[in-house]
Amino acid sequence: MKMTKREFLTSAIAGAAAPAFAAAAGGKPQSRPLKVCVFADIHYLPGVWTNDTPEFLEKIMARAERENCDMMIHLGDLVHNVNTPLTKGYIRRYNDFKVRGYHILGNHDQDATEWRRTADAYRMPDGHYSFDRGGFRFVIADPNYFSEKPGVFVHHENGNYFRRSKNSSINWIPPEQLEWMRDVIFNSPYPCVVMSHQSFERPPVSHGVMNKEDVQAIFNEANRRWPGRVRLVINGHNHMDHLRVMDGILYWDVNSANYKWFNDPHKSYPAEYIAKHSGACHNIGWKEPLSAVLTLWPEGRVRIEGSRSEFLFGVSPKDADLPEFDIIGRYTKPLIQSADITFNYRS
Repeated sequence: MKMTKREFLTSAIAGAAAPAFAAAAGGKPQSRPLKVCVFADIHYLPGVWTNDTPEFLEKIMARAERENCDMMIHLGDLVHNVNTPLTKGYIRRYNDFKVRGYHILGNHDQDATEWRRTADAYRMPDGHYSFDRGGFRFVIADPNYFSEKPGVFVHHENGNYFRRSKNSSINWIPPEQLEWMRDVIFNSPYPCVVMSHQSFERPPVSHGVMNKEDVQAIFNEANRRWPGRVRLVINGHNHMDHLRVMDGILYWDVNSANYKWFNDPHKSYPAEYIAKHSGACHNIGWKEPLSAVLTLWPEGRVRIEGSRSEFLFGVSPKDADLPEFDIIGRYTKPLIQSADITFNYRS
């Protein structure tokens, strides 16, 4: 039976090249590049999704340590419920790891609790916030709002967006957050890396942010005033791998660490596996976790060292009679691609 993720989780939770950059945009040049371990959408929910043990997260953190990363950041949907004993230990392991870990709220991180309680568990000062590290400003956006009336925006919590009306719209940056974003970018002493769960590049019909043009206008105005102020915009959410340079900015859609969701169930996984992972019939999973090491140079170079896995049980979407491409033609594969780009903005 075809089932949306919204319908499935409602029941599951209830039951359980451009450019060379001559100088950094603001701030003093740093003596060395900054290395960041990036991953998205691991969806730790024991008994439901594929790969439902802490092993995937442990492997990602081990990579961050092995490659001498300065920090880690997950792009949302780490867990679905921060209140269980298993998830509390899982989150604590990430929070207290020797490589500093940062968080972004995804649409599912507050499925079973208030968003503020999730943010507290993640040690976030707010749903949206910023911090400076290694000569860069990281701007963490929070598009986890839906609207049922014009101008009224409701934050995701306790699975409320599963129950929104048919005439509602989802994935909004409210006006107050737009003003905040403009302020922290315009007043930054450093080049900015903007991160969010939902995409500022994809169209809303494919789960992009509804008012992404307003956000892009902030980025582009900042870069007109201070070339290279916004250098990189990163998101998760879509469980797809994609890179695009647009208006002199690199937009990076980061693949899920774990799987791709499909509304139509399949019967290509062993029956005993499905019996232990109730939602896996809606997943095409990866055999090993996907993550990336992002290296940023103040002078404008951006390097992404991705990762590649194989399909779990060797089952691809095609093998399971599922679509290989999404609504805008992007391909499902167990891959985060690598890239090495040098930007050269000049006033």
